[in-house]
Amino acid sequence: MRKIFITATGVVLLLLLAVYGLLQYRQYSSYQNRIHQQASLIFKINVDHIVKKRGLSNLKSDARGFGVPANIFVYTVSNKSALTFFCSLPVTDTVELKAYLKKAFRINHFIVNAQGSVWGNNLDQSIKIAYDDRNVVFCYSLLKENVNDIMGELLAGKSFLADTADRIVRLKKEGAPIVYDFKNYSGQASLADHRILLTGTFPVEGFGVTDSLKCPAALAKGLSVNAWINGNLSGLLTKDIRFKDYILEKDSLLKYYKGYAAMEVGNSVNQSQSVISYTFNDEFEQVEQVVQKEVKVPEITLSFKGNTSPLVHYLQKQRVIGSDNQLNKELFPLYEVYGKYDNRALQFSTNKARPIVSATVITPYFLFAEVDFDQLSKQNQFTIFNSYIKDLSALKVKAIKQNREVGKVEIELKFNGDINF
Repeated sequence: MRKIFITATGVVLLLLLAVYGLLQYRQYSSYQNRIHQQASLIFKINVDHIVKKRGLSNLKSDARGFGVPANIFVYTVSNKSALTFFCSLPVTDTVELKAYLKKAFRINHFIVNAQGSVWGNNLDQSIKIAYDDRNVVFCYSLLKENVNDIMGELLAGKSFLADTADRIVRLKKEGAPIVYDFKNYSGQASLADHRILLTGTFPVEGFGVTDSLKCPAALAKGLSVNAWINGNLSGLLTKDIRFKDYILEKDSLLKYYKGYAAMEVGNSVNQSQSVISYTFNDEFEQVEQVVQKEVKVPEITLSFKGNTSPLVHYLQKQRVIGSDNQLNKELFPLYEVYGKYDNRALQFSTNKARPIVSATVITPYFLFAEVDFDQLSKQNQFTIFNSYIKDLSALKVKAIKQNREVGKVEIELKFNGDINF
């Protein structure tokens, strides 16, 4: 009996050691050749931590053709837009992978290059993929920029951060479910119930945060989006803004702008829009006619503090707004946008009757944003986003300035009742 007990104990210890060794190897291997050496903002998703909390069964899924390492890294690259994200994962089965990409990411266009790797994208080209029999590279870009150079390097196993690099060492020390690393700044996210809470630090020199922090004194009812920022934005607005034949010089904008901007998105308002229809004249020839049609559009309002008279004059000179202060339809063809100003604020709104509300109160936050996805879905004003936000409930971003260089941010993302962490 004693021998049986000792043998059983030994077997259990060996199994525990084997599991521990497997988990340690998964952690080690997940850092190998996964992050581009020009990575800027890095998110680390600790899959093993999340699976351990939720149960091993949650790792199972339909055949997907790629492996799920202990850590998944999603990041931006310094010479690409901050709204373009990359991720690479190991391939296990190319046939299953292609089927999964079609189903999960709606990749509808595939080509095979001379090296035998497969490249593809979805319909609007916001998602791009490339894979061979070793790796698959994902890219999501809001700006849909050219990323073939970075994706090619990732697929070929080139230009990766070594696992001894300082940033990798810092990431290894963090055991939270989600961690981010940006320059010398970092933070982490916790998962609880139906929400993700991310806290951390970030550089604020680009925001030019003002000493007097203001926010709207009153908010409209039924808002789905509410945001404001206190800062001169000189570090963020580094180039002239160019669109078609229109140019807004950054120096002029920064000279007239006085360090405060706010945005609200709310309930629908009525607008009269010109619609082209066709009819037949007396000779039975088809002729075009323009009719006015009343449509509902989201009430979007942007407010800026500034030296308003010369700013309005400059915008009129650049043909951004007309003599009636209405935004040039060529710049924003979706809705009519009406401009108003007084001696303190310039306002643009899709609601022509919207009065200027320039009253502000003191706030501790130099940056604040709140999005009510439930309200956004109920208003059904931005149908193109419905499929992306269907699982989201609310988002809140709050940022304070700790000193001249460092800010502290707290981001809370709530999900609907069907998603539980």
